Amino acid sequence: MKRLKAIAGIILIFALGAMTGALGMDMMVKHRIEMFHEKGPRHIGPMFMERIGGRLDLTADQRVAVKKILDNLETRLREIRQTFDPKIKLAFDDAFKQIGDQLTEPQQQKLNVLKEKFPRRFRPDKGCRSGKHRDCQKVN
Repeated sequence: MKRLKAIAGIILIFALGAMTGALGMDMMVKHRIEMFHEKGPRHIGPMFMERIGGRLDLTADQRVAVKKILDNLETRLREIRQTFDPKIKLAFDDAFKQIGDQLTEPQQQKLNVLKEKFPRRFRPDKGCRSGKHRDCQKVN
């Protein structure tokens, strides 16, 4: 009987550990996805430099040159986002309005709650991205 209790205890400990690990992983993945939606992708320059800098054994001069190129890339990507984010925001605003027109009043209230949980970069009340871009403020 004591042996059976010991085995059951060990199995219980392993099961609880597995459930804790799965729950923790689920929470971490959801958090990372939410942060991606809220803040957008990480800066690409440091990420690229980290990935290719070590693999290519870049010299100090090459690192400086590559950093300039990556800074330029980030600037160009920011300009592209400033162009497209307002258009994406308008498309989502229009879709939410059209959906709302099809719903009853209680359903519209539920839709408003869902819209609040929608990623910040596309929410109508938050503007595009951080809301600091000139183009985003024109759309509002």
